[in-house]
Amino acid sequence: MIQILVPMLVLIGYGAMGQGGLTPLVNSTHSYSVTPGNVANTMAWTVTGGVPADYVINSGAATASTNITWKTAGTYFLEFRETSPTSCVTLVRNTVVVSLNSFDVSTPSILAATCNAASGVPNAPANPKTTISFTVNMVSGNVAWNPNWEFAFTLTPSVGATISNVAASSGTISGAGPYTVTGVTSTSGAGSVTITLDVTGDATIVQTVAFAITSAKELQYQTAESNATNNSATQTINAIPATTGFSAN
Repeated sequence: MIQILVPMLVLIGYGAMGQGGLTPLVNSTHSYSVTPGNVANTMAWTVTGGVPADYVINSGAATASTNITWKTAGTYFLEFRETSPTSCVTLVRNTVVVSLNSFDVSTPSILAATCNAASGVPNAPANPKTTISFTVNMVSGNVAWNPNWEFAFTLTPSVGATISNVAASSGTISGAGPYTVTGVTSTSGAGSVTITLDVTGDATIVQTVAFAITSAKELQYQTAESNATNNSATQTINAIPATTGFSAN
């Protein structure tokens, strides 16, 4: 008799945590495996229900293990068939219920303008370094599911401005533009990361920095975010008056 390697009890437990092999989210990738009766037998994984565009069997369609990306919410039947040389078949079937993906990474799109670092500073340098920040928020839609997540982003300063000292409040940041923050943990189904950076430019000219999240995903099941329309923001750094130095007689 063929047995699923991951016990049903464990899979059901994962479902209670948000998603698992039998309760995946749209655009997540999950692995499935069995212990075959004989590795020399013919093996095949198939999905019934829906249409072929609703799922992608990425690899292992004719082996004892496979991984599948689920593309559309709905109920499907995942089957593993092992056929002996005498054409006798053992069939293992499980119901897979795919739910809408509520995993989302975003940044607030409306940011209050700030004055540059020269504002109110006596005899400030002509090209001060102003520190600004952007906030990246993650929600999973399930307080019992705390995904490990990552995101990539770009920073585009206005003409004449330069950026430096880009840092993240949690996770590990890499790259020199584009940047990637990976291994961000979460609690109660949500998380937040603050990106800080220094902007150097002419204090008498308005400077801007455009921030854009270019990709985001949950790492355990490679789940892409569900909404990419809330992924950009622009921070404005207001100029100070172009006042000259003292002229005295």
